[in-house]
Amino acid sequence: MPTKTKLKLLIGLLITAVTVYYSIKALKGLQVNVLFHQNINWGLALLSVAIFVYANYIRALSYTRGIDRDMDRMTALQIVGIGHAANMVLPFHVGEGLRAAFFPKGYSALKITNLLLIPAFADFASILILSIAAVPFAGFTDQNLLKALWILTFLCIAAFIVFVVLIFTRSPLRSYLSEYLNVDTAKMMYWVLLSWFILLVSVWIGLVAFGFPWVASIRMSLAVFAATNIINFIPATPGAIGLFEYGTILGLGGLGIDPTTALSASLLLHLIQYAALLPLGGYLYIKSLHGKYGEALGNMWRTNRQKDTK
Repeated sequence: MPTKTKLKLLIGLLITAVTVYYSIKALKGLQVNVLFHQNINWGLALLSVAIFVYANYIRALSYTRGIDRDMDRMTALQIVGIGHAANMVLPFHVGEGLRAAFFPKGYSALKITNLLLIPAFADFASILILSIAAVPFAGFTDQNLLKALWILTFLCIAAFIVFVVLIFTRSPLRSYLSEYLNVDTAKMMYWVLLSWFILLVSVWIGLVAFGFPWVASIRMSLAVFAATNIINFIPATPGAIGLFEYGTILGLGGLGIDPTTALSASLLLHLIQYAALLPLGGYLYIKSLHGKYGEALGNMWRTNRQKDTK
């Protein structure tokens, strides 16, 4: 077996070991035992998990039906699903960088960078769009959160204006980005925005599963979505443990929900994320190893058997 393949296998095993270790550590930090004392509709919770998984599939379509139509759906889903799963167990949003390892062979470093950064900006824009739209309907009034939201909004608008000016005044930048300034990029934005909307639906179903009324949970889901995603821009703990709970308490607190109840609801919503992303990421990771290294492992196993029989 070539040394390069052996090194890749070793790295894959190390990543697996680290992921399992941090997964156990992260799940312990959730203190999910509190939930078993609540009257939770676990059927609706499972539905929320399924919707969350489906949102990741829709997010993967931003590649295959948008910015990179040559990519197959399984590869796109691996890039999205494994990256999100890694973010749930590793700190500082490390999963965003790990996505690069799962792009098809033959992609240049520049192309991979573009295919990572452009959808990431689309994610950021989608979160802002949905959060801004959520504020009037959610009804929460936390001034610090509202201030952070408006600052992010104005910064985003300013950055967009500067970006447009640079495109029209700097020909090197215009030629560099010309490949992605097309209809396919607009379609990518549509699929990214749709995926975040579906995630919002998952939050809504999760709150209903906790016991909140169906109609009232719509406002609550908007508040939780805006608060948790704005706070999640801070790259810190694995899966934003602590930050997610704080954001949920802020969002629900603005609607009159007491902190103890809000904390329990946040634990359920966070558990739904882990229940969706860890199995999905684990499956896709094993699938990627089988695709890349399955043949090499088979050859190594047959070679060892042949040596043993001699």
